[in-house]
Amino acid sequence: MTSHLTLVLKSLLNHPIVVRKQRRQLLQAFWIIVTVLFVFELYTLQTRSLASIAGAILIAIAALVPAYLWCSGKALGLPIFPLFALTYLWTHAIPLVSNHPKVILYSPQEHLFASVTVAGFLGLATLIWLNFVKTSPPLPPAYRAFNEQSGNKFFLSVLAAGVLFNMYSLGGWFFLDGGLFSLIRSAILGLNVLAVFTLSFNAGVGKYSKRMNRLFFALLALYMMTSAASLLLVGAASIFLIATVAFILGSRRMPVLPIIIVVICLSLLHYGKAEMRAKYWFGSQNRFVQPWEYPGWYAEWVGYSLEYYKNQASPQSGASTQSEERASFLERSSVIHMLLLAQSKTPGTVPYLQGRTYTILPQLVIPRFLNPNKIRSHEGTYLLNIHYGLQTREATFTTTIGWGLLAESYANFGLLGCAGLAIFFGAFYGKATTWSLHTSLISSRSLFSVLLMSCAFQTEWSAGVYFAALFQATMVLGGITFVFMKAYKIKDCLDIKRDNKSLNHSNQEWS
Repeated sequence: MTSHLTLVLKSLLNHPIVVRKQRRQLLQAFWIIVTVLFVFELYTLQTRSLASIAGAILIAIAALVPAYLWCSGKALGLPIFPLFALTYLWTHAIPLVSNHPKVILYSPQEHLFASVTVAGFLGLATLIWLNFVKTSPPLPPAYRAFNEQSGNKFFLSVLAAGVLFNMYSLGGWFFLDGGLFSLIRSAILGLNVLAVFTLSFNAGVGKYSKRMNRLFFALLALYMMTSAASLLLVGAASIFLIATVAFILGSRRMPVLPIIIVVICLSLLHYGKAEMRAKYWFGSQNRFVQPWEYPGWYAEWVGYSLEYYKNQASPQSGASTQSEERASFLERSSVIHMLLLAQSKTPGTVPYLQGRTYTILPQLVIPRFLNPNKIRSHEGTYLLNIHYGLQTREATFTTTIGWGLLAESYANFGLLGCAGLAIFFGAFYGKATTWSLHTSLISSRSLFSVLLMSCAFQTEWSAGVYFAALFQATMVLGGITFVFMKAYKIKDCLDIKRDNKSLNHSNQEWS
């Protein structure tokens, strides 16, 4: 009870003036990042079209405003929506001016129309979100949370289980059927997001001893290594991004050196994964890798990457390249070309889908082990690709072409759909943020907000994938809430406060 009493007292400082003072360093970092982004945009500028440049600037401003509001203390709570809005920088703004091969197929006028659509979506969502988070809500009467000590042990165990599960999957130690395996995989992925965020935040705050920090960072490194060994770097990159955001929120400083090291490592591996996939995914080689084979596995992988760089320096060598596999991060992360496609063809050539990708959502909540014929979570994405002639039904079994939530909403209902999406996410993220205010980070409310933050980074998801992933993770969190967490009443904590004056000097953990 004592630890939660402290947290309640800290939450009483959740006033915009106090928050503004505490986030002063983050606001300074925000302006530094904006400056770096401006320089980067100038570096990547490969168009002379004023319409495209103006469109990119418009999106960038709309994407940065929520982050400014949060860093300046004008918005309270976890930055769920600001992080969601920031993803539109590299998925929609930068591709307009970086000569993206699929974006340049459309005219500057189409670029500008798409930019106004994106900026309008973000602007409307920001107004609605800000209405929720600009003031501090009343204290909740009670909430469920871990005991701090048991919570740390639980999350370290979860992270260790994630490492073992990655080894299990990569090593081919299969003894679970498909439905049960999928269920356990979803549960472990969701729990590891919560574990990494919580442990990283506490490490940033400085709660842990040196021994505890070493244990956590060792497990985090092992998790990223075993995840990346699958030749899918997105898992390792996503978990590192979550850890970085949590550490920054806790420490209010940027871990520059770890970021540089991880970016270099992931970039190096990126350029060798084409050969590795060709050999172990599509070739005759066995793709299963045992833990003791990891050093040789990564040595071979790095060798292919170095060979690629060597060939780039000597193009006359004639080595083959696979441009799709080696596409840059900016090219692979862009989804504005899907919005451009939808706006150029709909409704003139292709009719609106009238909500077809949304009507399948109820079917996605039934676990696959209960319904072996359950539709795939990407079914909405497949419907979009088939509707616009990008894929056949057979092609969807081997390749997935991501759309993103905004392009999907336009394909269904046009600009009205984009406005509806803005209203929904502005209210949803705003309400979730206020719901978790005045609670411990290891409470069920705050951990649900962490799940939303992890979903906010998934820029290519359609509504079906988003809904299915969030629903599965929420069900797991719900089970943990009632099995492992205890109920804490705010009134009881405040009663104890009257007899414990020493806690009056507590600092706010986070707002």
